Amino acid sequence: MHKKALITADIHPYLREQLEASGFSVDVIPEIDRTHLLEIIPAYSILIITTYTQVDMEVVDKATQLQLIGRVGSGMENVDVAYCTAKNIICVNSPEGNGNAVGEHCLAMLLSLLNNIPQANQELKQQIFRREENRGKELDGMTVGIIGYGHTGKAFARKLRGFEVEILVFDPYVTVVDSWVKQVSLTDIQQRAEVISFHVPYNRETHHYAGTAFLEQCRMTPVIINTSRGAVADTVALTEMLEQGKIAGVCIDVFEDEPLTKNKVHVPEVYQRLLAHPRVVATPHIAGWTVESKYKLVKILMDKISVHLSGIV
Repeated sequence: MHKKALITADIHPYLREQLEASGFSVDVIPEIDRTHLLEIIPAYSILIITTYTQVDMEVVDKATQLQLIGRVGSGMENVDVAYCTAKNIICVNSPEGNGNAVGEHCLAMLLSLLNNIPQANQELKQQIFRREENRGKELDGMTVGIIGYGHTGKAFARKLRGFEVEILVFDPYVTVVDSWVKQVSLTDIQQRAEVISFHVPYNRETHHYAGTAFLEQCRMTPVIINTSRGAVADTVALTEMLEQGKIAGVCIDVFEDEPLTKNKVHVPEVYQRLLAHPRVVATPHIAGWTVESKYKLVKILMDKISVHLSGIV
């Protein structure tokens, strides 16, 4: 039987080329719908996905030939890894591939917000020249809290080293951190940080992590950054806290609905209320989506897949 691989996203061609060089017939169907996936998955021994393809028990049960799932990127919340493991399906991902991109993006959004760059830019394009109203605030001297010290949290901390900031880190799953950060409790971050950035996987533990209960305990009226997963932040709570002046701003790249018109969690008007606030800098899930990371993500993933290729038939 001819070995077949299915790629369900528009990724860098390197991975397809390498699989073909390894003897696989590769089909690329970006953004495949679930019905189509369930129909064709029995023919494939390798499945390559990104964020938007759900691999649950139903998909796995249909995938009678499947031996490996490759997730381009980090979070594995859309894959039932435990069930795959029970079915002897190997699961690999490539969180190392876009850490730097996310770190840079966090810094870019934060500096843009602090210096009123999006607002000033739009005003100037309309011939509005306002200096005092757009007076910025310097990052130097601030205390930045990073929640989650994996690949992206570390990358953001590295970018911050060029500033005179104190970097506090909370991650109960990490025992050793870099010398330029200080490992503290979550309460310390809530009490001391003027910027709080979330870099955690999405699961039951982190659902609406940045919600009312957390935000009400933040003493310094912080800027909140979320580039992890949309549901890590409670959209309604963020909006209300911002409108009440209990947080100083929001830098957000991920949303509970993607696209915002999906209507699965919130109606679009909920997001428009947040996005209309002048203290919000938002981007459409592009923090890890650079030209460089597009290649690095698949290169790292392919390196991991290569270890298992000899056993895939």
